[in-house]
Amino acid sequence: MGTGRDTAVPGRVAVVGGGIAGIAAVKALLGAGVEVIGLERAGELGGLWRLSDDTAAYEGLRLNTSKPRTEFSDHPMPSEWPDYPSRGQLLSYVRGYAERFGVPSHYRLRTELVAARRTEDGWLLELDGPDGTYEESVAHLVVANGHNHTPRLPEPPYPGTFEGTSSHAHTYREPAGFAGRRVLVVGTGNSAMDIATELAGQADEVLISARRGVWVLPKRLLGRPTDQWNGALAAVLPWRLRQQVSQTMLRLADRGEEGPALPPSPEGVLQDHPTLSDTVPALVAAGKIGVRAGIEGFEGRRVRFSDGREDEVDHILWCTGYRATVPFLDPELVPDPARLPLYRHVFPLDEPALSFVGLMQSTGSALPVVEAQGRLLAAYLSGRLRRPPRDRMLPEVVAELHAARARWGARRPHMRIDVDRYLRQVARDLAGGRRSARTLAGRRVIVTGAAGTFGRALGARFTELGARVVGLDLVADETAPVPVVGCDLTDPESVAKGVEEAVRLLGGGVDVLVNNAGRGGPAPAELRPSEEVHTQMRLNLLGAWEVTAAVLPHLERARGRVVFIASRMALLPLPLAAAYGVSKRALAAYADTLRLEVGTHVGVTTVYPSMVRSPIHDSTREAGLSLDGVSRPEPLDGVVSAVVSAVTARHAPRDVATTRRGRTEMALARHAPALADRIVRRTVASRLAAGAFAKAPLAEGLRRRHGDAD
Repeated sequence: MGTGRDTAVPGRVAVVGGGIAGIAAVKALLGAGVEVIGLERAGELGGLWRLSDDTAAYEGLRLNTSKPRTEFSDHPMPSEWPDYPSRGQLLSYVRGYAERFGVPSHYRLRTELVAARRTEDGWLLELDGPDGTYEESVAHLVVANGHNHTPRLPEPPYPGTFEGTSSHAHTYREPAGFAGRRVLVVGTGNSAMDIATELAGQADEVLISARRGVWVLPKRLLGRPTDQWNGALAAVLPWRLRQQVSQTMLRLADRGEEGPALPPSPEGVLQDHPTLSDTVPALVAAGKIGVRAGIEGFEGRRVRFSDGREDEVDHILWCTGYRATVPFLDPELVPDPARLPLYRHVFPLDEPALSFVGLMQSTGSALPVVEAQGRLLAAYLSGRLRRPPRDRMLPEVVAELHAARARWGARRPHMRIDVDRYLRQVARDLAGGRRSARTLAGRRVIVTGAAGTFGRALGARFTELGARVVGLDLVADETAPVPVVGCDLTDPESVAKGVEEAVRLLGGGVDVLVNNAGRGGPAPAELRPSEEVHTQMRLNLLGAWEVTAAVLPHLERARGRVVFIASRMALLPLPLAAAYGVSKRALAAYADTLRLEVGTHVGVTTVYPSMVRSPIHDSTREAGLSLDGVSRPEPLDGVVSAVVSAVTARHAPRDVATTRRGRTEMALARHAPALADRIVRRTVASRLAAGAFAKAPLAEGLRRRHGDAD
């Protein structure tokens, strides 16, 4: 044994694998403050997307999930990339993600985990690194080594002997080597379709052996990437109804190629693993790719198919998938990873020091799934959530397995995940913890009005959730929970300098802008606009406009979010506070217009709190115009939670009310404005009758018209 790194560090976690799953796990653990080391046997990160002898990647490989359904939630893909990025683009994206969150420095490259032995305190790892072999102890082991390493061939082998050459898709790199040959591609998955398309331009003859039928979907359906339709439907429909809708849409958009075709699947489109291809159906219809049934046997170079047909071929390319393996774990502990019962596809029922990330077969991209699994893992290992007892985990695992078999049959039911349902479930798990999960880990946030009541609470919560936060306020405040840059939001020059400094403090970019700064005060609509009116309009509307315009280039590059904190009074205006209500309604209108202009790249949300007890109401009370009897106060924490939810939602919500009452008022104001007006008038009249504004000079006109003036 080498003498290098040798002793245990209590609580340390080892993540095996430097692909997408491993990177996501290390990133999440770092964000949760967990000490972690990553182990990768290759000399670089990137997993199966690297072009290497030990990966299944080939130069022509492209994603079969679109950008919005593939990217990590806090690291958008460049807008100029195509809907379905290439292998090289995804590799650069994943590595950029790792660099942004400081992941590479926590990995040991060219280091293979030879064996992991369970100990009383965790795991004793036998490692083989650049300096030889050595042992190291960790408290928890995360298996994120992927399951596309060990090629799977038909078992048992087909009868007879094939005298041509054969290979597995794992070794395929480019079509040139097959020029002039007759090639049989076995399988109908995405790799089989992509490779067959490439071979059709090089080989003398290309055949596809389809043991069973398959759904071949176009990459775009009715003007948008196909998988985005399923994502939109998944938010509102159960999978069986969603399947009916999807199949109806496919029939309406049927490409209708005449001629030969691949056999249709007997299963529904969401009960199989559909293949995306815009080329194979046309090539089959044109006779450039031949379709054959499943293989029955071999004789020399002749292949006999199950329908009795025979063909002579030179090479068989097996696109028959992979076996999941964990060679470093005791087979008695994990006999077959593909049949391992895992709670949330992460946690073994009987081994609390072991977890898995990426051991699944998803209906969509793996990236959002491993991101969610990493966050769930980090929440448990950091103590933010408790691992459920076995008697609670087992029924859920059994129920999920039963549902998977009902939908997908016997094809790897333990590993199957409906991506949309799974992400919603994990989000509920994370939200149900005693403390919020670090869903904002690594995000760069600017909060205006950071020294005020709302601003302080937002800064503290964002920081607690792992974000890097810088505030903007009129005066720098060293007592605030986050750094505050002094900035007059009504002065364009001051805004430019303040935003520049905030961006510098955040490391050169911004992911989230929260326009929180605001000013309230009495301002009757019937009187000429006072300086107070001008001040509120300048700060509440124009200040937010100035800051947003200055930050927007950074948000667009980051595909970030901007949140405007308006007010219930933007929807239900109150007499005697016209400046505030008008400015907040104008702010909401600005947000709506901004959304139409930049909504393809930046999420825009408006939050509508009601009354929160804070100094913003002091001037109104001093003028004898207290809103205490007109508007029901709500907790500050509820407003902060609403903003956090808007920022962390997968898709930016348009408008967010902070209470159930607020949602009712919002609906009333928008759909029954006349009724809303009557309710406000009655409320104000009752307040006048009770003498609430008796000593308020600014209410004299209102009292006179109601017959209450002295």
